[in-house]
Amino acid sequence: MGIVWTSRVLLLLSYALFWGGLTFYTGFVVRIAHDVLDNPMDGGLITQRVTMLLQIFGGITVVLMLWNAFQVSRQHQRFGIALALCAFVLGAALVGLTIVHGQLDAVIDIEAYEVIDRDAFVIGHRRYNQLTTVEWISALCYLPMTIAAWRSVDSKS
Repeated sequence: MGIVWTSRVLLLLSYALFWGGLTFYTGFVVRIAHDVLDNPMDGGLITQRVTMLLQIFGGITVVLMLWNAFQVSRQHQRFGIALALCAFVLGAALVGLTIVHGQLDAVIDIEAYEVIDRDAFVIGHRRYNQLTTVEWISALCYLPMTIAAWRSVDSKS
């Protein structure tokens, strides 16, 4: 019972930091940064660092999600598979975000404080937003499934 309880708490803390941070960042910080700062580049340099941290938190959370899926699948295979699928989708979105992040960095000249290729930046930024949406939704789906899985597993014990 100790390892299961501890892993659940760690998952919930990691999830709260990652998903809560992602939600707060995308819902408020980005908009406020663009409203307050005169140059969109200023906001972009701030958000660039924040997104890197969110991706690290997301990676940690995916590992804990997969561990949880494994633990659940030992007693309830369907829930375990569904949880693992959500975790894999989230993990794939994070890999995609890392790739697109690199592509966006490549079209920004930080020293000159400008976007070198505006078209490539717009396309990359659109992809980034789409992958962030996939990331957010897959994490959102994971939470109620986890609660339902835990209730089912705990009722069998």
